[in-house]
Amino acid sequence: MRKLAASVLALVFMVVSAVPAFGAVDQEKLKEIKALNQQMTNIKAQIIDKEVEAGILDQAKAEKIKKSMQERQAKIEQDIDKGEFHGFGPQKGCCRKNSNAPKTE
Repeated sequence: MRKLAASVLALVFMVVSAVPAFGAVDQEKLKEIKALNQQMTNIKAQIIDKEVEAGILDQAKAEKIKKSMQERQAKIEQDIDKGEFHGFGPQKGCCRKNSNAPKTE
């Protein structure tokens, strides 16, 4: 009986200690994601500048949009630093992994 209990206890410890390893996030990939998000924001800002040049947007509205984009970019970078990955829109995280926060359903 003791051998069975010891075996079960050892198995439980192995499973519990292995769970964080499966949920570990690759820091290099996070850096790549941040860099790609920054590139995307820069390209969107260039598009807005071209729309101003073409007369599609006025300068005041363009500045407001670019300011909002920069705020969003800062939020994305903060979330990535915390290990959180949010999608777009009100659901925040549809089909994305949130490695640190508890699951809420």
